[in-house]
Amino acid sequence: MKSAKRVLWKGLLVVLLGVFLGVFIFAAYQLYYTFNGYRQATKKYDSLNEQFVSTQPEATPTPEVPEETPEVFTAPITIDFDGLKERNKEVAGWIYCPDTPISYPVVKGADNEYYLYHSFDGDLNQSGTIFMDTVCEVDLSQDNTILYGHHMNNRGMFASLEDYRQEGYYDAHPIFYYLTPDETYVLPIFSMFLTGGDSDVYAFNFATDDEYAKFLESMTARSNFNTGVEVSPDDHIMTLSTCAYDYDDARYVVLCKIVPIGEAGSILKPSAEKPAEETAESRAENTSGEGTPAQITMAE
Repeated sequence: MKSAKRVLWKGLLVVLLGVFLGVFIFAAYQLYYTFNGYRQATKKYDSLNEQFVSTQPEATPTPEVPEETPEVFTAPITIDFDGLKERNKEVAGWIYCPDTPISYPVVKGADNEYYLYHSFDGDLNQSGTIFMDTVCEVDLSQDNTILYGHHMNNRGMFASLEDYRQEGYYDAHPIFYYLTPDETYVLPIFSMFLTGGDSDVYAFNFATDDEYAKFLESMTARSNFNTGVEVSPDDHIMTLSTCAYDYDDARYVVLCKIVPIGEAGSILKPSAEKPAEETAESRAENTSGEGTPAQITMAE
């Protein structure tokens, strides 16, 4: 009888050890798969930056130019779109934010699923690719152009968008650039906030100027803080969206005004980028003022 019990216990221990070993192997594989995916994605996108992105030299003063000559502004980078199109014909543009991890090609696919888990070259990878919503036009002609990117734990893709919860981060990085084969745009940020996956922020066109004006007013009022950037129904905007983990189906979005770089002199001039009275510290002194957009919590 005792011998039978010992055999039973030994058999049970073998089964449990087998289960634990299986769980350990599966967990180890998952970790390897995740971190190897991070490594492969970083390698691929670093390679794209090295091959197709050129840094623009800083402009030097030219005293001999007459004062009435208009200033010409350029983006800090240029993109070889001909080369990119040879790699992927679905490339739509390039999104860039100076001194941040964001410098990626943007694609527009046949649906909003494929590029969630495929790299720019079409390889299966959990980092995916920054992509434009299929309802949007690559010429940015609709009211609201929407770009999606994963929130990767290694701070890849659009993970750094959540840094805009901190006003100091906004002060250091108030604009994005969006480059296309035909035009370069400056994207000054006018709002950023936590929302849900079914939020009205993902509306892309409006029937009337009045509807659009109400939408812009609502989006501005929901911002974590006031950036001072004004938008009107005459403007087109771009929404950058990534996952957040505050609650199920949470998203963090950053909304930008789209300005062709030839019209962005007042934004790009050093003296006009951030007036002294518009720093985080000075805005904090005025948060109780009437008309200031309300602060939101981590969850809506």
